[in-house]
Amino acid sequence: MRSSPVINFKVNEVARGFLKLSDGSTIIHRVAIVDVRTTEVGGPFNVNFEINIISGISVYPSSEVLEKIKNNPIITPGKKPPDDGWVPLDIVNKKNSIEEIIYTDKEIGSYKIKVEIEPTMVAINQKVKTASNEPFYVVRWFPKFSWKKIKE
Repeated sequence: MRSSPVINFKVNEVARGFLKLSDGSTIIHRVAIVDVRTTEVGGPFNVNFEINIISGISVYPSSEVLEKIKNNPIITPGKKPPDDGWVPLDIVNKKNSIEEIIYTDKEIGSYKIKVEIEPTMVAINQKVKTASNEPFYVVRWFPKFSWKKIKE
């Protein structure tokens, strides 16, 4: 366990992704690498990493969706939305978000580490809205990690 933070990487590339939904709305999504730790040296990929990430979304609702939810109550932060309000939506078009870093460790050298987020499902809760008067969406996604040693 480390007792103090170590800044051992720099961001090399960032690309925001988007989702175009069947209700006409667009969601922008982003992934960021927060921390990287070496967990094992050796094996088929030379090294294994624990990669901590965070993600977020920004909603650009269609005018039709805004009209449908305009009289809905605002969901209280921390409260669960009603189960009977969920409606799954189709993803009509999408682009995955990525972040790539250069990780450097004095014992194992430098690696290019990449995380890519691929959204797979989206649902809207049609019984509530957010404090900013926007629809309440949930996006399910999975991360894809890869790394490659940088030749020195």
